Amino acid sequence: MASTNFLTGQCLCGALRYRFDPGNALVDYCHCKRCQRWSGAPVTAWAQVPVAQFEITAGHAKAFQSSPLHQRHFCGGCGSSVYMSGGETIGILLGTLDDASSLIPTGHGWTSDRISWFKIDDHLPHWPKDAPHDANGR
Repeated sequence: MASTNFLTGQCLCGALRYRFDPGNALVDYCHCKRCQRWSGAPVTAWAQVPVAQFEITAGHAKAFQSSPLHQRHFCGGCGSSVYMSGGETIGILLGTLDDASSLIPTGHGWTSDRISWFKIDDHLPHWPKDAPHDANGR
């Protein structure tokens, strides 16, 4: 990782820590059923970066094979959902960042699965399935 402008994050108990280079991160919301079930929330916010821009700095993540191509990673101690891998990118849940203020979502993916009472009150693009730039596919 060439950058020195890393963002850092961790699970709830702090045993699993990571850092990543946010350069060229793709940031969006996901309303898909898998993300809802994994996070326990009606919507998730993600930053996707190339695998080479992500590094675990403490602890070890446990993995769950959530689809034929993707694994979702969480802390084995506290159970916090932290990131998803598969393909050429890592999808990092913004809620696990120490400071996510510099990463601003650019759209809403999987609005076809949006919970009906969840109102989207911004003017960002909506996609019924994956966002066009989504390299991970949920």
